[in-house]
Amino acid sequence: MTNLIESKQKLGEIVSIFPASSEIFNKYKIDYCCGGHDTLGEALTEKNLSEDDIILELNEAYGKFIDSNSEYKDWRKENPLDIMDHIIFTHHDYTKKELKEIDSLLFKILKVHFSHHGEELLKLHRLFGTLKMELEEHLIKEEENLFPLMEKYFTSKDAAALEEINQFILDTEDEHDVAGDILKEIEKVTNDFKAPEDACNTYRLVYSKLNALEKDLFTHIYLENTVLFEMI
Repeated sequence: MTNLIESKQKLGEIVSIFPASSEIFNKYKIDYCCGGHDTLGEALTEKNLSEDDIILELNEAYGKFIDSNSEYKDWRKENPLDIMDHIIFTHHDYTKKELKEIDSLLFKILKVHFSHHGEELLKLHRLFGTLKMELEEHLIKEEENLFPLMEKYFTSKDAAALEEINQFILDTEDEHDVAGDILKEIEKVTNDFKAPEDACNTYRLVYSKLNALEKDLFTHIYLENTVLFEMI
């Protein structure tokens, strides 16, 4: 089999041509969102993973994807205004809802399970509180500042807005990195989102929601860093 996915390709590019590769990257904790500009080879070396094995796995999955004739959306070919709408109404709305729900549930299990899992839950509560604050402020800045500026640029090609947009993008990517670092700490504290054996259903639900939020944020950040911001 001729490899279609190679070590020299950037992670973001691989996800663009083969969206399901994100599942494989998630499995091996390969950062394709904030690290979307890194090559696959660089990422595998950093994780001390076998390049031959992972590339084989990716190409086998990609081959099945091609053979299935499945349709997918290559966001790099879409209108940037449509991408921003998709980010807001799909990822921003989901993030806002989940942050609120997880916050309430996490406080509940902190109170109920403090006697048995206090240390872990206190760390998680603090980390999530920081993540929630960072993300809520981040989403507002995108919706009220960055995206309107980008919309103005894409519709009028006003070059005067470019310098301001580029500075916003740098700040936004820095904030993405901060959120990514907090999520990595949450992974450690939760043992990769594995609830304790004696956990109740609410406890397990919190971990499941955190895991789903992380995966959605990876897609969200990938769309911004690797697709939308590259259109400027």
